[in-house]
Amino acid sequence: MTARAFRVPAPLCACIFLLACAGGDGSGRTTLTVLNWAAWNEQRLEDAYVHRFGVAHPGVRVSLAAAGNQAEYRDQILTSIAAGAPPDVFLLDNIDVPAFARSGLLLDLAPYAARVGLPLSAFDPRVLAIFRRGGAVVALPKGFTPMMIAYNKDIFDRAHVPYPQGDWTFEEFRAAAQALTRDTDGDGRTDQWGFWLDRRAFMWIASLWGLGGDVLCEDGTRASGCLDGAASVRAFRALTDLATRDSVTPRFFGLRRSLGDQLRNFYSGRVAMVPAGHFWVPSFRPHVEAGRLRLGFAMIPHRAGLPPATVIYASGYAVPLSARHKRLSVQLAAFMTDSLAQVTLAAGGLEIPALTRIAALVAERDTTGWEAAFRRAVPYGRMPWGARIAKWREVEAILPDIMDRVILRGEDVAAVLHDVARQVDAVLAQP
Repeated sequence: MTARAFRVPAPLCACIFLLACAGGDGSGRTTLTVLNWAAWNEQRLEDAYVHRFGVAHPGVRVSLAAAGNQAEYRDQILTSIAAGAPPDVFLLDNIDVPAFARSGLLLDLAPYAARVGLPLSAFDPRVLAIFRRGGAVVALPKGFTPMMIAYNKDIFDRAHVPYPQGDWTFEEFRAAAQALTRDTDGDGRTDQWGFWLDRRAFMWIASLWGLGGDVLCEDGTRASGCLDGAASVRAFRALTDLATRDSVTPRFFGLRRSLGDQLRNFYSGRVAMVPAGHFWVPSFRPHVEAGRLRLGFAMIPHRAGLPPATVIYASGYAVPLSARHKRLSVQLAAFMTDSLAQVTLAAGGLEIPALTRIAALVAERDTTGWEAAFRRAVPYGRMPWGARIAKWREVEAILPDIMDRVILRGEDVAAVLHDVARQVDAVLAQP
């Protein structure tokens, strides 16, 4: 393979400079850099325990570096590796697994996990599978979430609608959403909505699966025949009918306004149910603790006669093959995913621990019932398409058009899906 000259964007240059300066600080100590995209709240939690690695490894210091933009994170990692200044450990999101696994740039951690006190059998097998490629493991899982339905108990109580129990069918969900949609002040306009239908694929893919549809065919090479197949047409019609026929979800501002509108409307009592992952628990907590929200979680509703389904999103720590201190890097990756780290992060509410024992412990100590609800959904979780095909980002960018065209423009579901399937096929066919 011939090398190609490329120009490195300025923000990436800064990151590479910081990574290149790592390795030693002039005092004889070794500095290991961990790169992730953690927001301030997660970074604060990691700061609370990461120094202990240095205590167990005298002469070693760990530096946490957070990427400023998750959208550019993959390029940032690849550029740093190409420049010969890789991080010692970095956080690998499920959507980046195919690209990195195919590149051959990652160290296979399977032979080392047990040696550093973290046997692979300790991880939830569904989560570990996201990072497996054959017998290789490209990252040690840190945490994960299935997608769920979050619901406002007060709205359910006022409408005398029973809370969802276990897995529920789409018709049961639809009936609840209809009962929860109300004109509360009698002015002829809806003030309270039963559900928030999100246009983004990562939010509705689990519902599509639960209704029997899918975006891609099983081998992940095409959408035609699957996205526009009879099962998916039926599934998308059921979802979009929530807006176009039943009017239980906001049709306009629900699809086009800024990120976070669904949560603001949920907190304020204007929306009874929203799709949610564990990553939003830290946002929910202040409202619950202040007494402004009584919160429950339910599984994604499924079509009667089909098994429940949800999607599992996960991240884990990987080690570049070109890492300068491989032994220490593997030990650090294990430390960042071991019991102390997962207990600490679980306290912040961002995710379910990937270690089965720790997840069970957290659920046992939880008094809200939320952890038990999330864990009930895990056996029905599927690997996301982003962990299976390298071009899912490009595919995912096309998919919001489905909701926009059907709900906002009134186009026919089958025609839209046929057109979008051809667009997806064209993306997948590109070298």
